[in-house]
Formats: sequence, C-alpha cells, structure tokens
Amino acid sequence: MRSVQVMRKALLGVTAMTLLSYGGEYIAFTSILAWLYLLLVGSGMPPLQAYGFGFLVSSAYLLLSGVLAVPFGSLADSFGRRNLAIAGCLAASVAILALSLTGGLTNTTSVILVASVVLGLIGIGHATYTTSALAYAGDISSAEDVGEVYGLVETAEYTMFMFGTPLGLVVAQIYGNQWTFIITGVILALGALTAFVGMPEQAHRLPAQTGAARVSQAKRIRISLLRAAVADHGVLLSLLSILVVSLGFTVFRIYMTQYGSAGQPAVFAGPLLVSVMAAASTGSAVPIGWFLDKTRRRTLFMAIGFLAEAMALGLIFLGPTLISLLLWSVVFGVAIMMVRVPQAVIIAERTIFENRAGAMGANHGVEHVGYGLGAFLGGLLVVSFRFTVLQTFWFFALVTLGFGIVLLPLARRGEIK
Repeated sequence: MRSVQVMRKALLGVTAMTLLSYGGEYIAFTSILAWLYLLLVGSGMPPLQAYGFGFLVSSAYLLLSGVLAVPFGSLADSFGRRNLAIAGCLAASVAILALSLTGGLTNTTSVILVASVVLGLIGIGHATYTTSALAYAGDISSAEDVGEVYGLVETAEYTMFMFGTPLGLVVAQIYGNQWTFIITGVILALGALTAFVGMPEQAHRLPAQTGAARVSQAKRIRISLLRAAVADHGVLLSLLSILVVSLGFTVFRIYMTQYGSAGQPAVFAGPLLVSVMAAASTGSAVPIGWFLDKTRRRTLFMAIGFLAEAMALGLIFLGPTLISLLLWSVVFGVAIMMVRVPQAVIIAERTIFENRAGAMGANHGVEHVGYGLGAFLGGLLVVSFRFTVLQTFWFFALVTLGFGIVLLPLARRGEIK
C-alpha cells in the first residue's frame, strides 16, 4: 500500500511539472510570434503578410499538438509518464532556447523552416507533457480523491493557459524577446527536472516483453486496450463533452479579447473579462473536484455545467452592464470547469494504467479540434452569414444547451456517473 506522503509528493510533482511546462510554453508564445514577425519582415516579406503568417503558424501548432496527443499518449502507456514528460519538456526547452540564436536569419525560406521546426518541437512537447500529466493524475489518485487530484492538475494547466500569454507580454517588454526565450527555456528545463524528481513511475505496467514477436504482441495488446477505452460509453461521452465545451470556450475567448477594442459600446474591456473568467475557472477547479468526490455524480455535474455555460453565452451580451458582464463571465468560467473536471475524472475511472495515457491523448486531441472548429464556425457565422456577436453567442448557447439537455436523462438514470 502506497503511503500518503508518497502520493502527496507525486501529486505535488505532477502539478509543478504541469505549471512549469505550460508556463514556459505560453510565456514564450507571445515572443515567438513577435520574433517570427520581425524575422519575416527583415527577410523582405510585407508586414501584413508576415502578420497573417503568424496566425497560420499558430493554428498549425495547435492542431499538431492535438493530433500528436494520441500517439504520444500511447507512448506514455508503453514507456512511462515520467519519461515522456521529461522528453517533452526538454524538446520544447531546446526549441525555444534555439530561437535566441536565430536573430541573424535574413532568408524568408530559412525563417519559415526554423519556425516550423521550433513550433513542431513545442507541439510535440505540449502533446507529451499534457497527456502524461493527465494520465499520471489518474494513476496516483484513488476513488476517494480522484476529483480533487484532477481539479488541482486542471488548475495548474488552466492558470498558465489563460495567464501565460499576457505574462509573456510583460516579460518581453521588460527583458526583450531574446531573454524571454532564455528564461522560458530554463523554465521548461526545470519542468523536466521536476518530472524526474517528483513523478516516480507507478508499477502497473504490462509485463516486460523481449523479442520481436513479444514486442509486437505487446503493441497489439495496447492498441486493443486503447480501442476498448475509446469505445466505452463513458469515455465517448467525455470526448463529446470536451469537444462541445471547447467550442463555446473558444468563441468566448476570441470575441471577448476583441470586445471594446473595435468600436463597440463596451462598458468593460473584453480582455479583462477573459481574465475574470479565467480566475473563476482556476479558483473553482479544486472545489468542484472535492464536490465530485463527495457526490459521485459526474454526468449530472457536466449537464449542469453545460446549462450554466449556455445561460452565460446567451445572456452576457443581452443589455450588457458592468455588473452583468462580470457576473456572466464568472458563471461561464465556473461552468467550463464543471465540465472539464468531471469528464477527465470519468476517463480516469473507466481506463486502466495501460490505456489511460492514450485515452487522455485522445481527449486532448478532441479538445484542440474543438478549439479549431469553434474558431472556424464563429468566423463563418460572422463573415458569411452576417451574424452579430449577440447572434453568434446565441448560436453556441443553443448548441451547448442542447448537449446539456441530452445529458440530463443519462444523469438521472445513473448509467454514467
């Protein structure tokens, strides 16, 4: 029986690794785009084209990290969570540190090639340490504390996901882009060190295999286990949930970032509302996890989260005032975590050690698909169908509301707790 002290150390280790890896990546992200823009303009590319290229690179990087999450999750099932987390942190660290040496590039093709390699390595790192952390959280938790464990890991991830980019802007303004790369590269290296020291592997692996035939057999076993996990009704429900919640989250974040900066009669700056939403999410993750552990009602909690999210999306721009904007931003932030935490818990509870990281990789990949799909649909509604911001939010509120209503009978019957 593992001691409480060992489990606390492991939980602290995976939380610290998550905080450092996400922190290093997202603090560097602002400077990476600024650096890329300056290099492209310096190489002769028109400024507007260089600016647009940054968006293309960003979308490719997000999609790459999502697509790679499944195969790298399977690697974590085979070779261990700690090993893959260390490799991911080091890959991203080396890539970001290498950027500080590229200031002399003057050829457009060279700049694009270097940017592709660097962001590719960062995407690999992101896919690796995210799936490793989520799987490891399930490995070290028990039936009594799985919600709290995932609440803590989600808090670390979400904190740097939301606040890392603006923090990177501050760091870059104080120290410049080049030193920002050095600082964040070191932060990611510290993430690797934290994983090495604080994430001891859990002894639940398949028996060691030797010889080509046995290695092939082990791979087939793991693939079949992953297929079985993804085919599970609870896991499928969780994957659909992260897809739908990511749609609304992306639209909220994109539109709120621009709200008040493009001539709208805003009473409160949109980027500040994004920060309010993020603070509400990070502050509610652990309490939500604690409540899940006490009630054991995962699906019901997700359904309520979707209904609350739909209400926030539908009402936030309906006669907005300072109080209403703040209120619905808080409601939206809490609602997001009411979905994210229980869906991760369901996957953890309905998988085993040998397929958990692969399933978490699929979860992360679907999440990124949701981000991309949300951004695409939002843009399509506005550009092609001439939707207003209010109408766009109502559209996503209806999608979210419909999914929440579908979940309610499942929650009442208790088929998927």
